Amino acid sequence: MGTFDLGLNVGTRPSGAITGKATLKVDDRQVMDLSGRLNDTTQLRPFLLDLNLTRFPLSVANPFIGAQTGSLAGYLNGQMEVEGSLTSPKFNGFLQFDSARIDMKNYGVALKFSPDSIAMDSNVIVFDNYKIFAANANPLAINGYINLKSLSEPRLNLKLDAEDMQIISAKKQKSSEIYGNAFIDLHAGASGSLRFVKANAKVIVLPGTNVTYVMQSSPEELTSRSSTDMVRFVNFADTAAVEKVDTIAPAGMLINLDAQLLIAQGSTIGVDISSGGSDRAELKPNGSLNFTMDYMGDTHLTGRLNIPDGYVRYSPPLLSRLDFKFIEGSYINFNGQMMDPILNIHLEETKKANVTQEGQNSRIINFLIGLGVTGTLENMDVAFDLSTDDDITVSNELQSMTAEQRANQAMNLLLYNTYTGPGTKASSSLSGNPLYSFLASQVNSWMANNVKGVDISFGFDQYDNTVNGSSSTTQSYSYKVSKSFLNDKFKIVVGGNYTTDSDPDENLQQNLINDIAFEYMLNRSGSMYLKLFRHTGYESILEGEVTQTGVGFVYKRKLNTLRNMFRFRRPQPSQPQEPQSTPDQQPAVTNDEEK
Repeated sequence: MGTFDLGLNVGTRPSGAITGKATLKVDDRQVMDLSGRLNDTTQLRPFLLDLNLTRFPLSVANPFIGAQTGSLAGYLNGQMEVEGSLTSPKFNGFLQFDSARIDMKNYGVALKFSPDSIAMDSNVIVFDNYKIFAANANPLAINGYINLKSLSEPRLNLKLDAEDMQIISAKKQKSSEIYGNAFIDLHAGASGSLRFVKANAKVIVLPGTNVTYVMQSSPEELTSRSSTDMVRFVNFADTAAVEKVDTIAPAGMLINLDAQLLIAQGSTIGVDISSGGSDRAELKPNGSLNFTMDYMGDTHLTGRLNIPDGYVRYSPPLLSRLDFKFIEGSYINFNGQMMDPILNIHLEETKKANVTQEGQNSRIINFLIGLGVTGTLENMDVAFDLSTDDDITVSNELQSMTAEQRANQAMNLLLYNTYTGPGTKASSSLSGNPLYSFLASQVNSWMANNVKGVDISFGFDQYDNTVNGSSSTTQSYSYKVSKSFLNDKFKIVVGGNYTTDSDPDENLQQNLINDIAFEYMLNRSGSMYLKLFRHTGYESILEGEVTQTGVGFVYKRKLNTLRNMFRFRRPQPSQPQEPQSTPDQQPAVTNDEEK
């Protein structure tokens, strides 16, 4: 903490009055002095002390906070008059922060305290639009008071307001638990005594928010987290070890809380399942949640969290990497119980496979593996499904199967990389050589851990290609690069592939960049953006390979009726001014006003 030098000087006068003086030095620099009288009855105020703080270092509190939580920096100044008595002192003066800030680097939060004075009048700390700044220039304003007239039961009445405040701004570091950018609106209040606090809060997560939480422990770790013994012997006759039945634990701070969380469209929330970021879940949710808690500690959570977009990328042991994307319409609905919400989550993964049919050439198609999670968290219903849009023959086979048969085919494709239909067979391209699967997973993991700011993925595939009855082994190499600029306003996605079963020069020229897209967001919510794209894919077995090139304008808006799309805000008509009247002449009341 530092070196502390404390000096005390207490003396008495012939009248019996006691005077005192105290000084405090931190690291050989005087930061506090206290002087005055304690019991001089000849004065109007027998007990009066003057307290002065001069650049008192806030860093002395860091050992008590903990390095994992945060660190304080800066100084505290102030002047205070202490009168009354030692048992019931009264404080008057002010406190002032000097270059004060608190850094919570693991959470990406850095708060700066305003140098404005905080007044203390008769043991009442008054906040008059006191500001705390974060990453941008929009502060958190505090108004209200803390009443310390009764030190045994302080009272408070505070209001906190913030508009478009960037609470988180941090790049990913090795020790980061949260990184990214977060913008919020905050309207909160607290009143009552410290024993019974009544609080309310409304937090709005604004568009442009893109934050990621890093799981510090790997999900594969199967370590015991129990801190108690499996069997414990207790002597119930020992009153020192057994609490009496009729005893009640003293109540601490009891809170009656009503909190509302609104997540606006255009926010992105991610979770790094692995510390390197190779396994990751990213959601683009929106919705409204309301949390209440009474003085007895009973909690209640209601609301709905919509997940129209996002993905889950995970590499389970002994399996290839899974890339599931959320389907629009997924949601989590809370109806009271926080740990038992209603689930309606649907995801989909695209898996490339080599389809062979007797008497025909082999072909590569994309299977769509669907995953549905419904029911409640305590009683989930998980179902798989399988479909394709690239091949009419396989699509008709899947439509003729029952839901259980399609689920079995989906599991076989996920686990064993095989599909077996009535007239066709298919194998995932990664099943040809396990070395390709291992190489792809290792390269993608290394890229995720070492290349920052760019999402890069590679694919190494091997499959048997059949043309006119003759088979040959073919390798396919693919890549995809995604990069965002200007706070996620501008995004570029580039992809391509190369196969060894065709002319090398022609294949390289045509497919080196066969997928490219430029997206520019016109607003923070992402509901309006321009897109320039070129995409190569398969529409059906009749059309074969199709290349789409174009430019588009995307506009998303929730509508009750179609005419609301073209409804713009009109200026409100100005209200006619009421005629001024004198105290002796009151304005007449019309019939409309009576109604």
